[in-house]
Amino acid sequence: MSAFARGLCLAIVLGLTGFLFYALATGRVLADQLHVWSVVWGLYVWADAYAGFLLFSLLIYAYERKLGLTIVLFIITCCTGNMVNAAWLLLRGPDLFRRIRSVSTRVES
Repeated sequence: MSAFARGLCLAIVLGLTGFLFYALATGRVLADQLHVWSVVWGLYVWADAYAGFLLFSLLIYAYERKLGLTIVLFIITCCTGNMVNAAWLLLRGPDLFRRIRSVSTRVES
């Protein structure tokens, strides 16, 4: 995993964590969420985000092979957002990228 990718993951973790604390301190969680769900684009963005969380959870499960861990990370991701996915990539990304590269170099056209 490149230094750029690791730096990007770290920036996402720190940025989203800070933004989450800001939103919790200044926003109205339930009222704001109800507003999002009241407009069609809010519903679309919500559905798209959760579909992405689920797809990323499939990647986590394929790597970890631990259903319990995958479910816990999915639930935390649904509550806090992609900072969990970025943190997982910081931890597992180097090995995952190495595995992908080694498989792709063995594929013959």
